[in-house]
Amino acid sequence: MRKNRYYWIAAAMLAALTLASACSRSATPAAQPSTSKPTRSITVVGQGKASGTPDVGHVSIGVETSGASAQEAVDANKRQMTALLEKMKAMGVAEKDIQTSNYSIFAERTEANSPKAGAPSAGETIKYRVSNMVSVTMRDTAKLGDVLDQAVGAGANAVYGVSFEVSDTSRLEAVAREKAIADARSRAESLARLTGVSLGDVQEVSEVIGGSGPIYARSSMEGLGAGTPIQPGELEISLSVQVTYAVQ
Repeated sequence: MRKNRYYWIAAAMLAALTLASACSRSATPAAQPSTSKPTRSITVVGQGKASGTPDVGHVSIGVETSGASAQEAVDANKRQMTALLEKMKAMGVAEKDIQTSNYSIFAERTEANSPKAGAPSAGETIKYRVSNMVSVTMRDTAKLGDVLDQAVGAGANAVYGVSFEVSDTSRLEAVAREKAIADARSRAESLARLTGVSLGDVQEVSEVIGGSGPIYARSSMEGLGAGTPIQPGELEISLSVQVTYAVQ
């Protein structure tokens, strides 16, 4: 009898729990599908350029000598190179702006021709050549032509790679960046007008990495002599920015 009573009590409790769970599920509202629209936007890439006059020049200057022996060529090179360095320093080129870029000694072997056909060769001739080059940085580009003239007068017989740069490009980069932003705005407004929408706020902006970098002006020397003509030209900075605008 007691067992039957426990059985009916447990059954009543289980029924109560089942009813409570069903009521709880029915009280929870069904999930509604999202009605929000995806954000619309226009993404463009704007470009900007700025030019400036270079204020630093670079050039490789050196001495090449030859001799019947390596020592003879080395001694001759040493004398001419010492005179060259002293001349450049006397013209105001700082020691920190003169750096050795190459020093080499090599032998040239030539076969002497026989004076008569079929006659034995006169033997091999060996001549030694020495090259000593320095990279020179000019902080005053207006003096570069005079420095080259004086260097040649002091014994330099090898001049290569005249180039120029702007020492501080931050101002040019700022101008180019401002133009790039304005260009991006113009492009976005054009696209918005063509598609019948209006521009909203800027959502994202980034500077494009790997775009055009500095273009260094280069010059070729039109002969060496008094008043060597050197033209620094202009340096151009080019930047790109990617801008995303919301549309309405």
